Amino acid sequence: MLKCLVLNTLELTAKKRDMAENFLSEYKRVLNETCLELPLAMSSTQLHHATYSNIRKTSFLPSDIVQEARKDIWKLGNVLEHNAYTGLNLQNCSIRLNKRWFKYIMTKRGNPCFKITYSPKKSFAIPLKLDMQFERFRKYISEGWEFQNISLLSNKRIAVCMEKKFPKVEKGKRYILGIDVGSAILSAVTLFDSLTHKVVKQLYFGRDLAKRQKRYLERRAKLKSLADKGSHRAIQSLRRLKCKQSNFVKTRSGQISKEIVNLAKKYDAEIVIENLKNLKAQRGNSSKEGRKKINRIPYGKFKEFLESNCELFQIPLVKVDAYHTSKWCSHCGAINSGHYSKNYAIYKCKKCGLVVNSDRKASLAIAVKSLLLRNEHSLTNDVSIQLNRSQVPVNALLRSDAVVDLCSVNHDLQPMESHLFQ
Repeated sequence: MLKCLVLNTLELTAKKRDMAENFLSEYKRVLNETCLELPLAMSSTQLHHATYSNIRKTSFLPSDIVQEARKDIWKLGNVLEHNAYTGLNLQNCSIRLNKRWFKYIMTKRGNPCFKITYSPKKSFAIPLKLDMQFERFRKYISEGWEFQNISLLSNKRIAVCMEKKFPKVEKGKRYILGIDVGSAILSAVTLFDSLTHKVVKQLYFGRDLAKRQKRYLERRAKLKSLADKGSHRAIQSLRRLKCKQSNFVKTRSGQISKEIVNLAKKYDAEIVIENLKNLKAQRGNSSKEGRKKINRIPYGKFKEFLESNCELFQIPLVKVDAYHTSKWCSHCGAINSGHYSKNYAIYKCKKCGLVVNSDRKASLAIAVKSLLLRNEHSLTNDVSIQLNRSQVPVNALLRSDAVVDLCSVNHDLQPMESHLFQ
């Protein structure tokens, strides 16, 4: 598990400040020189051969840092190509250092600092500020977290990449917590009992997220129209609002993931989520309004928070394929078109007439699919997972090349909203 902490530093003395600025200026020069050769390089190795020898002859930087500069330029190749190789925004560049070029030490007075070595026999120390962020850093060290790399930022702050290995979590819990990630509601959750095959609880998390995002986008659209007319005040407001929206989405995603993890801890459940890594690529098949909704889903942030919390609290996290989870009927097993055409939040089965909330049904399908895959991997065919007493092809949740001999599942139908549209 990885965590990144940004530590604040004290103001440097004049001598240390000159050494730090000299180090940063030389690194920027190496970046620029590498950038000039990028259009002619077909691979990272070719870029290395074209730049390394000349840079080493003229620069006092060690080979490790020169290599890091070349890796950074190669990763930004698409951005540079889009800008016609006009260069990088070097004001915000950072220098990544491995264990060879820094030490975490305590001075004789007991003050913590990082000693940076940027060339043989050339080094300077950056004192750390004793604030809440440093207390957090010290707490992680006492809990067994380690760090092998740091990054020296342009504002002289230090980003520390901390790592800790946790033991593998045992999967196959009795309770399964299925999560359906959506645009209107960030996560619809179903707590499913794998022994009795009954739904224990269904909840919504993140109703406010989509509404708040919509208000942000409407406000940004108005400011954008004013900014296009040349309003400097609108441009500044637009930048602030964009940052405010990003911070809100990130904070709310973390809060929701923590609430879900707390629910899983309460029931000793494993968490199951859809694998939506190609979510953005699906925009081409949607309408303009559909693409806007997909863009508003913070799936990446939410998944990262969920993975981090699950590893921290030793909760199993399973990712399943999203195949047919929104189309499968939990009553008769039929495959329908998905959302009801007259109401996107409703799922209506054309075969049995079941009408339920689409997000809640999808979260149930995700939990059941996880149980199917668990039984497949365990190679046991004596398990029953059918959701009603007749006509349930549970294999419809699995792709054709993944279907094995799975026995049917039995579960008394628990009507959700089916009475609303009868």
